[in-house]
Amino acid sequence: MDSSNVHPEDEMSRLFLPPINRGMRVLDRSFFRKTIPTSGAVVNDPAKVSIIKKACEPDMLKLKGVIPVKTEISPVDGTEKIMSITKEEKALMGGRLGEVEQGIKKLIPLHPRVKHNDMSTIPRSLKEFIDSKDVSLVPYELKLEYKDWDYHQIITSILPEELLDEVPSGFTLFGHIAHLNLREHYLPYKHIIAQVILDKNVSCKTVVNKTEEVGMTSEFRVFDMEILAGEPNTVVELSEQSCIFKFDFAKVYWNSRLSTEHRRITEKCDGGGGPFAIPAGKRKTFVWANDLNPESYKSMVENIQRNKVGDFVKAFNEDGRDFIRNSVKDLYKLSQSESWNRVLVSPKIKMSRSNPIPPEQVPLPTVYYIPPTFSHFVMNLPATAVEFLDAFIGVYNGMEELFEPHTSTRLPQIHLHIFDKPKLEDASPSICQRISQYLNYPIKSEDIEITDVRLVAPKKRMYCATFRLPPEVAFAKVEGKRVGGNWKASLDARAWLS
Repeated sequence: MDSSNVHPEDEMSRLFLPPINRGMRVLDRSFFRKTIPTSGAVVNDPAKVSIIKKACEPDMLKLKGVIPVKTEISPVDGTEKIMSITKEEKALMGGRLGEVEQGIKKLIPLHPRVKHNDMSTIPRSLKEFIDSKDVSLVPYELKLEYKDWDYHQIITSILPEELLDEVPSGFTLFGHIAHLNLREHYLPYKHIIAQVILDKNVSCKTVVNKTEEVGMTSEFRVFDMEILAGEPNTVVELSEQSCIFKFDFAKVYWNSRLSTEHRRITEKCDGGGGPFAIPAGKRKTFVWANDLNPESYKSMVENIQRNKVGDFVKAFNEDGRDFIRNSVKDLYKLSQSESWNRVLVSPKIKMSRSNPIPPEQVPLPTVYYIPPTFSHFVMNLPATAVEFLDAFIGVYNGMEELFEPHTSTRLPQIHLHIFDKPKLEDASPSICQRISQYLNYPIKSEDIEITDVRLVAPKKRMYCATFRLPPEVAFAKVEGKRVGGNWKASLDARAWLS
């Protein structure tokens, strides 16, 4: 690059960047040190610190980690050298602080363009305080080290120049784990990238990189990963919708980017499974949630207990089709049981020994009855959930009297997550056609509500298709074990109750 074409301001900005070492393969924090000669405004009158700081505002040294007004000690011998004194050092000085108390002054670090020995570089507002002896300009050495630069500044001083256009900067944080998805050309630098991320993010304790796509070797949507830096601990604890979830990130699928969708579904249907089910249970909604992954099921059981929603949320570990068909019949049987068809919730009462509540004034518990039918089914495995729609064919056959027109109860809504084309106008006909195929019944665009969830790849988007189960499907007479789909596929089916 021709240095004659470099703007002075750009050159000045580069002055504060860390030193470059493009051959570094193991992070050496001690390499990142830099001393920048500049100037400082020593405030001789402590009462005027605020006024002088305001006057210096345009020319103050404004860098992350640099304190605008520093406490300094001017040596008794009157030399111009300035030494910083930290709060810790001040505390350690104790009684000796009085000996040099008169020497402690405030120093305002100035931008290098202001030179203490060149009056032409000093702004007029500051000259007035210099002339009145309220301020003294002195040489000041700004010392920067590894901790003073951010991730991007450090990593761009290490990576080869040809890799600087797309520097890995994004990661998803799951509890204490930073999850990377590094491109192949950055893999030789994966450990040093991970270590800098670990250093620069206080809440991060472990950095992992995905080594394969979701579902490549596991039917449970988990993926192989390697720990690049930090603690070898993949058990995370995180909060969503005022609930606490604890699970092993290496064994249980979780996507924090779907938190908005979790909330949308929960609020729309008053319930859900996993990240849906437990928040719904907090709202006193009955939810039955199924997960084929034994580890996910185990975590769900523990999180149900952890969030104290066991009266309303029930976990299952079954094949998706079996769960859909069995849950419909089991729910109805439970609703008809005089012993098990209700939940009693006692009101929270503040007890007081000085002013006890008479027994006759204690409020009665609220009774929540288990309904005979589900209001919603959520099928949130977008890759294959559509293939399980055949489980709804004839699912309510022989139970027609539970629904309209015999009662006011409508057939349940189905919320189907599905992958399709990136543009909704192209995806909508395809989604309707695929749903119709597995239901063995025509679903039209006016029968369905399609919500755009997120773009997962340049040519693939995730949607949520919501429609009401047609009576022609629900009450159909079924002969044989299978109408369509793949019996061996797995599913995170969520049965919802109102």
